[in-house]
Amino acid sequence: MSESTHPRVPDIYDPRQRDMSVSRRPQNRRDEGWIAELLLQERIARVATLWQADDGEAFPFITPLAYAYRPERRDIVYHTNITGRLRANTGQGHRATLEVSQIGQLLPSNSPLELSVQYRSVIVFGRAHRLTDPHEAREALTTLTERCFPDLRVGVQTRPITDADLKRTSVYALKIEHWSGKENWAPAATQEDGWPALTPALARLRPALGSGRE
Repeated sequence: MSESTHPRVPDIYDPRQRDMSVSRRPQNRRDEGWIAELLLQERIARVATLWQADDGEAFPFITPLAYAYRPERRDIVYHTNITGRLRANTGQGHRATLEVSQIGQLLPSNSPLELSVQYRSVIVFGRAHRLTDPHEAREALTTLTERCFPDLRVGVQTRPITDADLKRTSVYALKIEHWSGKENWAPAATQEDGWPALTPALARLRPALGSGRE
C-alpha cells in the first residue's frame, strides 16, 4: 500500500497531544450512536490495566470479563475477585482501556498485506475505580446481572444481592473519557493486480472462530 492510501503514523505518539480515539482510517470510523449501540448489544469485553513499579517499569495486563454499559451514567461496570491483578492495577489510579468487538469471516486475498477479517469494534478510554459504597456496588451488580441475563430479575428469579456477596467481589465503574468505533464488514478483501487472482475455492470466506479446521 502506498503512503497516499494510508498516511504514515508518526514515529512518536503522545496521547496527551493527540486524541487517542481518532483512528488513521476515517472510512472505518463510526459515530457515537453506533458506538453506544454496540456496547449495549455485547456482553463480553477485555479490560487493559497497568501496574507501574517504583522504578517506573510498567506491567500491562488484560482481563476478559462480562460488562454492562450504563448510558445514563456514561460508564461501564464489571466485577472480579477481591484480590488479583485487576484490583491491584486499578488501585494505582492509571487510566484503563476497554475493548468490545464482533468478529465475522476471514477475508482471503492474493496479497499478504490485504488478508483481513470482518469486524466491528469499540475501544473505550477512561479511569476505573472500585465501588466501595454498598448501594452503588449493589446497583452496578444488579445492572450487570440483568443486562447479561435479561430473563432474570434480581430479587425475583435470583435472590437479592447481600452484604456478604459484596464482600466476596470487587465491583468497578469505568468512567468513559473517550471512545472510538470502527467497522470493516466488507464482503471480500482487496486483491492485488499483477499476481494471479485466487481461485473461487481459495477466495471463499473462512470462519474466524474455532480451531482453524473447516
